[in-house]
Amino acid sequence: MRHLPKHRFDPARAYKLLDPRWRLIDNPLELVRTMGIKEGMRVVDLGCGPGFFTRALLEAVGPTGRVAAVELQDQVLEIFRDQIGNRPNLEIHQTDILATGLGMGQWDVAFVAFTLHEVDVKAALEEANRIIEEGGRLMVLEWGDHAVCPQRDDGQTVGPPADHRLPGAVLAEYLSEAGFVTESTGQNWGGCQYWVRAVRGM
Repeated sequence: MRHLPKHRFDPARAYKLLDPRWRLIDNPLELVRTMGIKEGMRVVDLGCGPGFFTRALLEAVGPTGRVAAVELQDQVLEIFRDQIGNRPNLEIHQTDILATGLGMGQWDVAFVAFTLHEVDVKAALEEANRIIEEGGRLMVLEWGDHAVCPQRDDGQTVGPPADHRLPGAVLAEYLSEAGFVTESTGQNWGGCQYWVRAVRGM
């Protein structure tokens, strides 16, 4: 089974991505730590958007760690800079997550949240594989079962439409083909969201 991306997020709606109710995540720091982000790690935030998870990643890795935020769209990066500002251990790269231009094998973790379903999954995993070191981790957070997601005040289901989502079983196939070995998984809201931590093969 293959996944065909249907759209890229509208940058005019980027401010909504800073609202925990839009993400259904009240404590991003707790979540990234649960997924395996630790102090001192070097993490690439692929498709960082306006910085909802970047702030949590910076706190999790601490002053001895490093975060590279990758985002393509100008309008979104303006919001990111307003929200996050300059940090001594933060790099900002305006580039596509499919071809970041980052050095090969120089990162411990490639972190991608609610973005993989919008792009060519195979190409994104190839780039993640390229930039993390051998034995490094890929951490993916995605929208799961549309049917179990709650509704917003406007009556619409939280998250993208059902046919835009990347099912966990499909992602597992892509990960295996790309040489990643799934190490741990979890879910939020009864499966409305899921996460995967996978290890890059040697």
